[in-house]
Amino acid sequence: MSYIQHEKISNSKKLPFKVFNFHAHNLNRVIPMHWHQSTELLYCAHGKLEVKLKNHNFLLCKNDFIAINPYQIHSTKSLQKNSVLCIQLPLSFLNELTNNTFLYKYIFAANSCIESNTINQELISTFKDIINLQNSNSSLVTNLKITTNVINVVRILTEYYAKESNIDQQESNIYFAKELTSFISQNFDKDIQIHDVSQHFAYSEGYTSRLIKKSLGTSFSELLRLVRINKAIDLMNSSPKSWIEIAELTGFKTYRNLYNAFYNVYQMSPNEFKNQNQ
Repeated sequence: MSYIQHEKISNSKKLPFKVFNFHAHNLNRVIPMHWHQSTELLYCAHGKLEVKLKNHNFLLCKNDFIAINPYQIHSTKSLQKNSVLCIQLPLSFLNELTNNTFLYKYIFAANSCIESNTINQELISTFKDIINLQNSNSSLVTNLKITTNVINVVRILTEYYAKESNIDQQESNIYFAKELTSFISQNFDKDIQIHDVSQHFAYSEGYTSRLIKKSLGTSFSELLRLVRINKAIDLMNSSPKSWIEIAELTGFKTYRNLYNAFYNVYQMSPNEFKNQNQ
């Protein structure tokens, strides 16, 4: 992903949602910060997975899961070899199941670490059934079973892991997040400051800073740095350009600034990051 933006989740041709398993082959491999319009459920079947959600870090161990609601910036990092089930539920799918109440009246609790109780054991069992079905031969019956299990997961989360959502606040945050990320994605290579953003929205600088923190859980400077890093990663993967050229093209201007940004976010140099993610 070239910059922080909402990731459009394409539904499977056979299912109204996206479900897949992923395994960490390279430790410390980072999925860059991004956000999307779907709700993402991550269930850790084995190993460990670190999830950064807004300004919080969550460590998923075996039989832990996390629900990431729409428009929440997040990234993941595998700390050891793992096996993770990912279910991405489009907003249209959830709204159809919930009579247009999901997001507008309630959302899922962000972090749900499994404890030993009847409800969570049912949820674990359902996740495991989905994994087993994913590994079986694809057929109409298999897809129907997967759909049934996914709907059961939504039912459990709605019944036991839902929290109230403020629709006015949600719509305001969504609009602001879209406009802000669009503005930054069009100007990340320039020397933009919080002043430029506040002028774009016709807000005061103080109010703009607070709104960015409230909506996206980060500061403007951190958001801009992450956008530039993700663009640098995109150029690293798609072109033979040197790090000096990439620094100039992504708004870092100098390799030193690019190096410091990578080290601050990933605790490694750009070259170390490239070598670990090849």
